[in-house]
Amino acid sequence: MDLTPAPEQELLVRSARTFLARACPPAHVRAMEADAQGFSAALWREIAGLGWPAMALPAEYGGGGLGFLDVTLLLEEMGRVLLPSPFVATAVLGAPLVLAAGSEEQRRRWLPRLAAGDAIATLALVEPGWRDEWGTATARVHAGRVSGTKRFVPFAAAADLLLVAVATGGLVAVEHGAPGVECARQATLDGGHVYEVRFTDTPAEALPGPAGAAERVLEMTVEHAKTRVQFGRPIGGFQAVAHRCADMRSDLDALRWLVYQAAWALDTGRPGELEVGAAKAYGSDALRRLFMHAHQVHGAIGFSTEHDLQLFTRRAKAAELAWGSATLHRERVARAMGL
Repeated sequence: MDLTPAPEQELLVRSARTFLARACPPAHVRAMEADAQGFSAALWREIAGLGWPAMALPAEYGGGGLGFLDVTLLLEEMGRVLLPSPFVATAVLGAPLVLAAGSEEQRRRWLPRLAAGDAIATLALVEPGWRDEWGTATARVHAGRVSGTKRFVPFAAAADLLLVAVATGGLVAVEHGAPGVECARQATLDGGHVYEVRFTDTPAEALPGPAGAAERVLEMTVEHAKTRVQFGRPIGGFQAVAHRCADMRSDLDALRWLVYQAAWALDTGRPGELEVGAAKAYGSDALRRLFMHAHQVHGAIGFSTEHDLQLFTRRAKAAELAWGSATLHRERVARAMGL
């Protein structure tokens, strides 16, 4: 297993970093929190023009035929700037689910549009009452219609395709504008655009198949430690501060390689339960430690809304709470190990 980025992957990272630094400054992140849609349609078209939504899809559906590790490298760069975008909902959740579970007709109808950025997809998974465990979906399907309530559905109001987990254990597809759909934005710590979605006898089509912010925060913290002067010298010269920065570096590097390993496992067709579970379990704890150290080094200024650190911290906390807790994923790792 070689996780060293290939030259073309290094080029992808450099070009993405340059583009995103221009397209998504902190002012844009702040503006999108208050925006009705939550992302810039013009910027989404630019991203689609770069071919990013198509990267991991097969060429026969308009994709680039690249692997999930390439997408992971791109996501790391998006995390550096906190890009407000339906990219994860569409390219990481929606399109792979259509590819894996959709019929050939559904794939040919949706995947070229998702690859081109002409359509947005999202996953409606979480239900009221779910906490640590993901639980069992209770949304019901009868005679081609779905009823139920989902929460924390990203970009649901803008989605052309909602993939809804149902009680039978599969997924159904609900198209934009279908009757019986109500979306209400939910208030969240990170200011993201997630919605409670209610389906009431809504027409639905079954899918027949089986159902880099931390890096930027470390850079900000080290820079602050080098330039903030106390007692006549930069605070990074004090052992307590320097050791916190060193701990942040260790956590970040360990987490990065766990994530790369999980992406490699998925790219090579492995089940990936152990690798993905290990990355999420470690990541939940590591990000909490990393951001705690960042705030300790920054002091009071890091908690002010004028400073950019709080933008990263709120999103890191939301990421920690999403997709299962560290406890849940430790159980998944243990099962994968045969325990």
